[in-house]
Amino acid sequence: MAVAAPARTAPPEPKKRPRDRPSPGGRTVAPARKPRKIQVDAPARKPPARRKPAPRRRTGARVIPIAAGTAGRAAVAVTQLPESGLIHRLTRGRAWIGVLGVLLVGIVALNVVTLSFAASAGKVDVRNQELSKENSMLESRLAQKMGQARLRHEAAEQGLSMTATAEPQLLTTRKTDIAEAASRLGAAAAANPE
Repeated sequence: MAVAAPARTAPPEPKKRPRDRPSPGGRTVAPARKPRKIQVDAPARKPPARRKPAPRRRTGARVIPIAAGTAGRAAVAVTQLPESGLIHRLTRGRAWIGVLGVLLVGIVALNVVTLSFAASAGKVDVRNQELSKENSMLESRLAQKMGQARLRHEAAEQGLSMTATAEPQLLTTRKTDIAEAASRLGAAAAANPE
């Protein structure tokens, strides 16, 4: 009895990859492959010896100021602002011209206000100098009118002499001083009926 040998089949054709394209000569050309990264094992290193942490000093309760956290969040927001989508859309559109125009007008207005304040401060300074000159002139007139030389001259005309140790002083008076002096003199006279 003879056993029939199995029929040979042709080897299957390799499947064409979608990226393969036929060359002008009829052969299929595979696309260039990316080079593989070769990993090289690094020599084993000894881990560094761990140090014991230094003991912490115990202090009072730690106070974290609120302003520090707020400032940190504000700094992060400011650094991320140029990368935001709003800024990108704004700088690529026509609205950017309007924003720049408003900023420039604001800068010019700020400079005008600063110059007007400087001019008014200069006027106030000039007026202050004029008033100080006038004040010193009035003080010199008052000194001539109420000075020691004039008092001595008028006292000598009335026959009064001035002691060498006493120095005259000017007194300020009120309208009620005369009435008070009269009432005191009346009370002193009533007390001493002689």
